Amino acid sequence: MWGFLFSLVCSIYLPYIYTIYHNMKNHPIKQIIREEIKRILSEEYQDKYKMVGGLITNLEIRPQKEILSDIRAITGVTIVSEKELIPYNEQDKRKFKAILTVKVDGYPFIKSGGFNRDKMDEIAAQIRKVEGVVGFNMNPETITSI
Repeated sequence: MWGFLFSLVCSIYLPYIYTIYHNMKNHPIKQIIREEIKRILSEEYQDKYKMVGGLITNLEIRPQKEILSDIRAITGVTIVSEKELIPYNEQDKRKFKAILTVKVDGYPFIKSGGFNRDKMDEIAAQIRKVEGVVGFNMNPETITSI
């Protein structure tokens, strides 16, 4: 659906954008517009993203390996890796802190309406629902296409 809307908007506004673009000749804003259009178009067709966030888990409920395994079982998630902020034996087991990197493949979402950055927020919400996860904080700026 989003692809259809994008193509509809492009077909309506593209002639205007083209006219404005060529009338500007060597104006510095022309380069900025060109780069932004390239970025938007390349992101429109991206189906693989990566996000990084802070994960807090309760290891008294479940072991970390099981929690990470459940995160890997979320639809679209392909790779999950963690990095401990503080050495394991120095952390509170009820609030175990780590940096979580999640890579997502958008293929499963294409059949159900498409995949974009907004789906990453849904995946972050699913991570928060995994048993043993106390919190998962992800800054939207850490979402990158790969």
